[in-house]
Amino acid sequence: MTEPGMHQQVFPRILTDIEEPRVSAAWWDRTDFRPEVVGGKGFFSDLAAAIRLFRASRTYDIVVVGCSRKGVLFAALSALCPHKRVPILMVDCLWDRPRDPFLLWAKRIRFRLVSRAVSKFVVWASREVRDYAATFLVPEEKFLHIPHHHTLEGYEYQVSSGNYIFSGGDGNRDYQTLISAVRGLGIKVVIATRRTDWHGGMSVPSEVVAFPASHSDFRKWMAGSRIVVVPMEKGHLHTGGEQTYLNAMAMGKPVIVGDNLGATDYIQHGVNGLIVPSGNAVALRAAINSLIDNPALAARLADNAKRAYDVYSTPKCMERILEAAQQIAIGAKRGADMSSASGHTHLVGVSQAGTVYKEA
Repeated sequence: MTEPGMHQQVFPRILTDIEEPRVSAAWWDRTDFRPEVVGGKGFFSDLAAAIRLFRASRTYDIVVVGCSRKGVLFAALSALCPHKRVPILMVDCLWDRPRDPFLLWAKRIRFRLVSRAVSKFVVWASREVRDYAATFLVPEEKFLHIPHHHTLEGYEYQVSSGNYIFSGGDGNRDYQTLISAVRGLGIKVVIATRRTDWHGGMSVPSEVVAFPASHSDFRKWMAGSRIVVVPMEKGHLHTGGEQTYLNAMAMGKPVIVGDNLGATDYIQHGVNGLIVPSGNAVALRAAINSLIDNPALAARLADNAKRAYDVYSTPKCMERILEAAQQIAIGAKRGADMSSASGHTHLVGVSQAGTVYKEA
């Protein structure tokens, strides 16, 4: 029997341009993927895809779109044509603050326009809700934190414990701090990166090697490491690195992350990993030494980190996005303003366990 105030579950029609082969069956059952709206490599190809997406959206209850150039163009079209507007959930919002004041002004104008059509922007770090809103002058209520996911499903790798530290990735990595931290430790460090400026002109110890790696080799080097270190640069609006350290945690590796802002959403310091401030070589060196000198601590962190495989799986991430999309679409059908109207349900965040937080 339905309790007072409760409603039967309704599954709205959801259009998406996200093609993810490792998502749950629920995602494919409740969304409609249209290949013709994916877009191409150039501006005009993306614009054409955005127009096709806009036309197709009219028969749906909500659109879930990535924060790509095509996605932003689609949202802008929706904002400029409000009589045909369909709720939009925009995911993977990796925004940064331009240094040039004019470019910052232009970006603020763009995202304030887009926010007229987008119901929620999905971010991977909870602190980005506040920081994005303050930087681009978009209301905080427009942002929704959903935990990111690892990307190990469907791939083969053999986990072992070699005698080397692994680090990898290209975006916002601070390998110069890592070089300073490991200098003189006498342990091999393997860095998988396509960047040619990774050392920043510093002298590199002989035990530190860096090279570009395929996705499979990246996983192989990570799986065979003793410790995984993900050093992130400070000063970025979007720090990143979540996929790398979530993959390492899901493999059961003791992980050290140089990011005391976004990483706290995923790592409890001293429980399932270690967190040090970005750019602090002394703290990073101490953290590395603590794992080398205390194998029991490293083993405990690694064992606890394994839980990330289930908690931060790709299917669970997509199901959290699906749940948010369903609530937005249902709320829009009821004529509710899910951002500000009192007495209605708001989406305010998603827990690590996957439950969407709500407030009346």
